[in-house]
Amino acid sequence: YRFAGQIARPLFADYVPSDEFRDKFMSTMLTWNAYQREIEFWKNCDPDYCALGHMNMNADNAYYWRDEAGDLDCGVIDWGGFQVGCIGHKLWWTINCADFGHVKEHLAEYINAFRAVYHESGGPLVDFEVMKLQVMLTCLGNTMFMVAAVPNCYTMCSQEEFAKVTDRSDPRVAENVCGKSTLRTTLHVMDHGIRVLHELGADGAMESFVRDVF
Repeated sequence: YRFAGQIARPLFADYVPSDEFRDKFMSTMLTWNAYQREIEFWKNCDPDYCALGHMNMNADNAYYWRDEAGDLDCGVIDWGGFQVGCIGHKLWWTINCADFGHVKEHLAEYINAFRAVYHESGGPLVDFEVMKLQVMLTCLGNTMFMVAAVPNCYTMCSQEEFAKVTDRSDPRVAENVCGKSTLRTTLHVMDHGIRVLHELGADGAMESFVRDVF
């Protein structure tokens, strides 16, 4: 929390340094940590919600373009991450690098589009709320993964340098470091997870899992 709330404070939402958010963030993430095994079991225990798919369908693992007729052509570049698993998990790991504002506006559409195509392709018509809970819990897990990556961030930008960064356009955090986008991606996904927790109610999703599922 100290990283987002103090050291790299200008790179995150205005409410992050507040005591209210700190308490919410710490409580939610510690609860997720305590229940992470139970969450993974629940996400994968119903075969209706498990399918073959990529574990990380971001832009570096897929392609999207229009052909000469203007029709959308899309597919997979990297097949190494294909496996059977939770569809809500796979959906989050497709949109986790998107901008929060876009996901905030369109998350329900994404879930419903997936449900419709999944059903049209021979799968069951899965429940919207169950899949949304899967997405929210996966987001918290992804956020914890980014928290664990903070020490690696310091190898690319020291704490002293972070103190001088005032926004995300600063080359120290905006450009590739050693030819990789790791630092920029970590900051982006961490911010995304924080905002989903606070603004889209992932904290409440965690509470509902403990109360209603487990």
